[in-house]
Amino acid sequence: SGINAEYRIGTERSLFAMPETRIGFFPDAGATFFLSRLGDLGMYLAMTGQRIKGFDARHLGFVTQFVESGNLPTLREDVVKCSSEQDLVDCLISHDQSEGQPEFSLNNNLLEISKTFSASSALEVVRRLEESGSKFAQDTLKTFSVMSPTGLCLAHRTQTLSRSLDFTGCLRMEANIAVKTFGLGEFAEGVRALLVDKDNDPKWNPPSLEEVKDDVLDGVFENYKSDDWQPLP
Repeated sequence: SGINAEYRIGTERSLFAMPETRIGFFPDAGATFFLSRLGDLGMYLAMTGQRIKGFDARHLGFVTQFVESGNLPTLREDVVKCSSEQDLVDCLISHDQSEGQPEFSLNNNLLEISKTFSASSALEVVRRLEESGSKFAQDTLKTFSVMSPTGLCLAHRTQTLSRSLDFTGCLRMEANIAVKTFGLGEFAEGVRALLVDKDNDPKWNPPSLEEVKDDVLDGVFENYKSDDWQPLP
């Protein structure tokens, strides 16, 4: 995932999202690490697959430099001329256009995100949203209505567990639970409905959060810290 690179350039046209819950999976490719470092906001992004556009990616730290897309050719020319890492750093800083950009688009929702997505389970998140009744809460519940209930639970648990793991530990967890997740059948159904048949009518099993069984989730996460998987040297 490019987000794990040391230098990351974004423009007003940049778009970031981790919508895996919509296909019965969980945000992976290192997302268990970098989203969990955002706390309750990261939990919100992991469960909803909310799209992050333009300068919002800079606010969240997903990009380290912001450059207007029209200036990319000039930046590219200057980067090619760099002969050392310090030259590159100086080049990126000189081209950065972060000053004067819009404030974070979710600023007005951060308090409610903290109140709801700090819940100890996906089901409790939904209950808190239902109790809120705000437009933000209603919009979020509408988003959840098309998501895999199992996927929402997987996203919540991976984000919770990854807060105490380092980067390697997060990748190890993702690898260890991925195959077990495929075995649940939700991923295949999500891909069928969204990408193959494109009927956008997945038949989730189970169809509701209340019916997702803890023992099934526990089975997926059994030995999630196993070191059978090792990162490349």
